[in-house]
Amino acid sequence: MLQGLTGLLQNLIRLLKKAVALPRPALFPIGRVAKEMDGPTVKADLIAGLSVALLAFPMSMAFAMKAGLPVWCGLVGCGVAALVAPIFSGSANLSAGPTNASAALLLGAFATLGAISPEQRAAALPTLVLMAGIFLLLASWLRLGGFADFVPRTVISAYIAAAALRVIALQLPTALGMPGDHSGESLFEVIWAAVKMGRHLLINVDFYLAIVTGITYFLLRKPYGAGKAIVGAITVATIGAALGQSVIHNQGSHADLVHYVGDAARSAAVLHLPEFTAHTLSTLFSPALALAVLVIIEGTANARASALKTGRASDLHQEVFGLGMANLACAFSGGMAASGSISRSALNVASGARTAYASLFCGLIILGAGLLISSWVALVPLSCLAILVILAEIELANFAVIKLILKSGAQDRTVFLATFITALIAPLDVAIFFGTGIAVAFYLRKTSKPEVVEYDFSEAGEIKVRPKGQGTTGISILHVEGSLHFGATQAFHEHLRRASSDPNLKVMVVKFREAIHLDANGVLLLRDLSETLKAAQRHLILCEAKPETMAIFQNAGLVETIGVENVIPWDETNPTAALAKAVRRARELAGGGEAVLHIVTAPHPELPRPASATGEDWQI
Repeated sequence: MLQGLTGLLQNLIRLLKKAVALPRPALFPIGRVAKEMDGPTVKADLIAGLSVALLAFPMSMAFAMKAGLPVWCGLVGCGVAALVAPIFSGSANLSAGPTNASAALLLGAFATLGAISPEQRAAALPTLVLMAGIFLLLASWLRLGGFADFVPRTVISAYIAAAALRVIALQLPTALGMPGDHSGESLFEVIWAAVKMGRHLLINVDFYLAIVTGITYFLLRKPYGAGKAIVGAITVATIGAALGQSVIHNQGSHADLVHYVGDAARSAAVLHLPEFTAHTLSTLFSPALALAVLVIIEGTANARASALKTGRASDLHQEVFGLGMANLACAFSGGMAASGSISRSALNVASGARTAYASLFCGLIILGAGLLISSWVALVPLSCLAILVILAEIELANFAVIKLILKSGAQDRTVFLATFITALIAPLDVAIFFGTGIAVAFYLRKTSKPEVVEYDFSEAGEIKVRPKGQGTTGISILHVEGSLHFGATQAFHEHLRRASSDPNLKVMVVKFREAIHLDANGVLLLRDLSETLKAAQRHLILCEAKPETMAIFQNAGLVETIGVENVIPWDETNPTAALAKAVRRARELAGGGEAVLHIVTAPHPELPRPASATGEDWQI
């Protein structure tokens, strides 16, 4: 027991040393960028920052609406993230701020908490964003940014499609001006409630403002782009609402028939700080982890896309570090979670941004505009933002990609539908983990059947392939080929069990030359097998262990358990020597004499078997 604990402690210390030795993100890379600045560069970055700010300002309000938050959370989050992220990333490849996907996940997290009103969500937001930021900093420090590649695109597409339906269900009552609280209803329930309104829906001012906003957006988008189309649609709807309200007041009525941003954001002036109660931290752990995973996926993917367009290198771990610091800043300023926006990053590149200062200028412009024109922003109709969110969700669902996934194969369909259905009936963070788990299970199933070929000695003393189920003459040689990770342990165990159950067996030799991905499960299985064989006065020999496999054997103490003379490493200079030594050792343990060793190999089951599987003859 003491020896096992000592070995475990040594392994932990070894892992910590490796973690400490990893290269760390630079603390203030923006200082290095400052040395590159000159007049033309500042001008180009300022123009790019202004262009992105024009798109980000209205989009950030829409994203806040999507998450069920006051619009000021979106504006603050967008401005703070755009200002802070480049200071710690030093990159012009990524524009940080709220995104469609992160807003949808926030909405799911609030549902898990039971936060229904915008005020309750705004109070829960800082803790969630802070925890996500801490996870991002840990990921950058441990250089785990690349793990996002293991979350399949199928899972993300299903998550986005299901989140789109949730968001449309939340925003449709606002767009149509439906009375009452519909926050907990499904899309079908909201549509049915709208149908039951009948003609009362047609005399609703919010309904017509939403229609005007949608038409204006579609008319302006193609010639002017999404950013200017959004600004134009909001401007037209706001002016239309003001004129309509003025006419109503001139007729002697003082009723406000339009719901404005200012009406829903009066509580936003209260700055909420993160809570550190045990209940809050435990409840938000899973949503915060899922949010961090999503931010890494979006951030690294968009940084790579921008780097491909510009030719500028992108340090993904540094980008994640910048996003982590941006989320910490948002947590203490009341802003939404910051991720890497594909639309703003693309616009930043297209606008001629040269350095990280373009994003920094963008953040300053957004925060400055938010302070200077806050009274104007309060006059934007809520139905205007709600219909823009709905239109964005319909586009984001990307039906062409969904169609492609569903036609790709049974495995992709299963992963997509499982994630999609889970996202509709369970929290969104659960859907991401569940979908990824199913995808990983499919992969493990494909790689969980190692090929094991059994050899024995013929009457002439030569090695031959032994049919499964046939008894051995005393020495059994198993050639293992394929993965030996935890998912393959059961199949590997069955091969070993069958071979070791032969009453004639004296020595079992296991060849590891073609075995890969051995983990602790396989090592424990070999240890148990060795102890079982020893108890019956039988022996286990491991041979052809390559350096990485040999290191695992030594670190886990398996070499000491089996015996140094019974663990024979692979010799690159002499490919047949290890097996020859193993057979010689097996003959000694079995009490046999000389035998002719005919070297054979077990071909991969998917490759054609060679005409002759024989090699050199060794006299043992």
